[in-house]
Amino acid sequence: MRAPLTKGARAAALCLAMLGSAAHADAAPESTDWAAIARQDLNFAAEAIRTRHAGYVDGQPSVTLPLAAGLRAGLPEADAVRSEQDYLRLMMRFIGGFGDPHTGIDLHLAVRGWTGLVIDRDSAAKGGRYRVVWSEPGWPTPLPPNGSVVQSCDGSWIGTWLQLQVAPFMNRSVEYGATFSSLAQQVMFDLGLGWTPSACRFELPDGSRKTFALPLRSVPGEVAQARLDALQPRWRAAASPVGVRTLAPDKRWVGMPNFNGARSGAAYEALYPQLAALPKSGWVVFDLRGNGGGDSTWGSRALAALYGQTYARQLSAAGGASKYLIANEGTVDLIRRYIAAPEFAASKTESETDLARVEAAMRAGERMALVAGKADAEAGPAVVRRPHGPRAAAVIDRNCFSSCMNFLQQLAAMGDTVVLGEPTLGYSPFGEINIIALPSGHGALRIPTALFRTAQATREPFVPDYPFAGNMADGEAVRKWVNTTLDGIKK
Repeated sequence: MRAPLTKGARAAALCLAMLGSAAHADAAPESTDWAAIARQDLNFAAEAIRTRHAGYVDGQPSVTLPLAAGLRAGLPEADAVRSEQDYLRLMMRFIGGFGDPHTGIDLHLAVRGWTGLVIDRDSAAKGGRYRVVWSEPGWPTPLPPNGSVVQSCDGSWIGTWLQLQVAPFMNRSVEYGATFSSLAQQVMFDLGLGWTPSACRFELPDGSRKTFALPLRSVPGEVAQARLDALQPRWRAAASPVGVRTLAPDKRWVGMPNFNGARSGAAYEALYPQLAALPKSGWVVFDLRGNGGGDSTWGSRALAALYGQTYARQLSAAGGASKYLIANEGTVDLIRRYIAAPEFAASKTESETDLARVEAAMRAGERMALVAGKADAEAGPAVVRRPHGPRAAAVIDRNCFSSCMNFLQQLAAMGDTVVLGEPTLGYSPFGEINIIALPSGHGALRIPTALFRTAQATREPFVPDYPFAGNMADGEAVRKWVNTTLDGIKK
């Protein structure tokens, strides 16, 4: 799996990374016919998915059914669109219905305003309570203190508000354990989608209850974007920087915050000799928190450095994966861009092979090209015991996605890998994202051209062997807990 080549199109941008996205474009004049724009872009998006989404071309229900449902609801609603906010809500709801971050849309959303609060789901409390995890000091209007429990917003219980007002616009399906936490973390920020409540009622730490008005302060303006950037690490987990550090005498901690060659390629090149020089006993712990994917080659090469190239290739093939690409000119253009991009130099040979097989399938009149693996690959994963080297562990969180999940599949093929942290969102069998501009010029679609057939079911989350009950963003606490947990596991 590889990331799209356009800046800002990564799957992780669907989460709180939106706080750092580009500034929102100026609003169009009042005379703009937003209904016409909405109909045009919605129909274009539907046709692009029908013809250029690998899942739809292959007949996958996880794509065909949401498309049908989205059009039934979206086309009548398009006629009622009267404003930019109506348009944004329509397009975001349509894409959000696929529940798959590989199928996305970039509408240049950015944080326009903030209430001064951040709330989160209290996973340790029964009944799904939500608490204030940050209350900005010195805010011009009164705010509830940290630890206050959110009771309701604009007359609805907070869970209902999140389900009805926030969830429809985010492609994080509600069946995942961390979804409502992610929704809660965003509800107090205005992204131009009209989901921020005007007032909420709280139970304060002293047991009293009080309603607080939540007027928005503009960002940037009354609130500096730098302030939000500084606060974000408190609730969004990120792995340690790429590199090796000592967790304990018998444990090495390996940071893998992304698989983005443009950002971290040099650091990974420096990492591999360090991995090759590690002791052949003990533990190696891969920190994958917040890793939204990119080029899976960076992870595969880490395993080759630890255990040898032959074994790494066995791990890559152990899940019975087969890779298919849509056989059309759009895929050809995408692969050629991968071949030319410096950040994908490590997978250039693979891309050249993919290109030859896609072009051969086009000449044969086939809709999909098998570019890797076997058409009749075994459904069940194989276990390939490592010949030598340290035992592996992985730390995951809700934002481990795409190539991060592919790396987990390779680690799991060892048979005795230990996974710790919190569940991911569901596995997406798609990849190789193409960027397709909307005809209105108001944004671009992100549509996957590749389908991976593996033993992992579509939308199935990766669940840790040992769940962490604390804040995954608290790196020191996570490392201490991992060290203690691994000490209790028999070698």
